[in-house]
Amino acid sequence: MTSVKKFNIASLFILLIFLFSCTKTKSNYIQDLDGELFMNDLVAIGTKQIYKSRGSSEFGVCGGEYEAARKYHLLDINDDGYDDLLVFIVLEGFDCTNAYAHYLFIATAKEPKYDTDGIIYEPHSFSQIGSRGLDIDGEYFGKKKNNLIFKALTYNEGDALCCPSKNVKKVVSISSLDKTFMGEGIY
Repeated sequence: MTSVKKFNIASLFILLIFLFSCTKTKSNYIQDLDGELFMNDLVAIGTKQIYKSRGSSEFGVCGGEYEAARKYHLLDINDDGYDDLLVFIVLEGFDCTNAYAHYLFIATAKEPKYDTDGIIYEPHSFSQIGSRGLDIDGEYFGKKKNNLIFKALTYNEGDALCCPSKNVKKVVSISSLDKTFMGEGIY
């Protein structure tokens, strides 16, 4: 009786591990990123079009990145065995108001040609994934099949404009990401 019980527990444990591995993959959130100067140049491939479209007022050019909100993640989005780089960015005030938007810049990892090369990143997409009213949590990114999954907050009835409180999931198809680097929104 004891060996049957142990077998059942072991089988259940293996089944749980299998089911968990099939459901979704969570990104590796990176606190600090070496080579930040290189990374800024890479991310600028996406943000340069947005910066060109900024409005102006009597005080000068409007808007910029809220740099403290920038988050880096590693997640294999194209199932090639290499962790791709996902960068969460918040841009605010580009239309000379207090509006803001959440963007996702992705650079896919390429297989190095030589053992000494290290991982090479190639720009993939730059997309708007959220804005006021849909606050994306920049510290959690997941992937399930061909979709990216983000935790977010939206408004509950009675919430102030500053403070959405309802937990939701935002699901974005990887194929719908903006590969033109214009920062088009995905809704």
